[in-house]
Amino acid sequence: MFGWLHGPGDDPGARNAVLARLLNVANGGDESGDCAVELLILALWPGLCTVRQRLRPCDNFGTLDADLVAQIAIAIRRADPDRVTRVAATLLLNTERDLRRASMRAGRVARYMPEYMEEQKVITHDSDRPEAIIATAETELGEDGVLITAVHIAGYSQKEAARLVGISHEAARKRCQRALARLQKSSDA
Repeated sequence: MFGWLHGPGDDPGARNAVLARLLNVANGGDESGDCAVELLILALWPGLCTVRQRLRPCDNFGTLDADLVAQIAIAIRRADPDRVTRVAATLLLNTERDLRRASMRAGRVARYMPEYMEEQKVITHDSDRPEAIIATAETELGEDGVLITAVHIAGYSQKEAARLVGISHEAARKRCQRALARLQKSSDA
């Protein structure tokens, strides 16, 4: 089954149907539900490896692997099978978002990202890598970089980011607009 799920193929609908069935069983709460959670984690393993790579700059305590497995298990158990249409995408994106939010709350991204960026030499203005975008936003925008990072990288709403930074929602909305305009202008130059 995993060879079929992980291998090249032309029927994503069939793969999604298998994952959806596992998700239904995983939400049962019994022994077969526990087994389905484990099977789903193994089925999503290639995607989890990709998420792990993107979250590596946020891992300053060396707990990313455990956090990732725990968070995907939580995402599986909390998912409403009737509302999820694309199982893999939904679970992986929710897991990544939740771990980024936890990292932002702990203040780890802002503290450790510059060291990682110098070490890896990946700061570029045209990169689509999240850590490069974070570093660029903070370099170009200073205090507003944290706000932009929280909203556009970590997935916070503007209201949540405003609370995080300690400003009103309206102020956060305006600062985001201005900061994005400044980033656009600097990238055009």
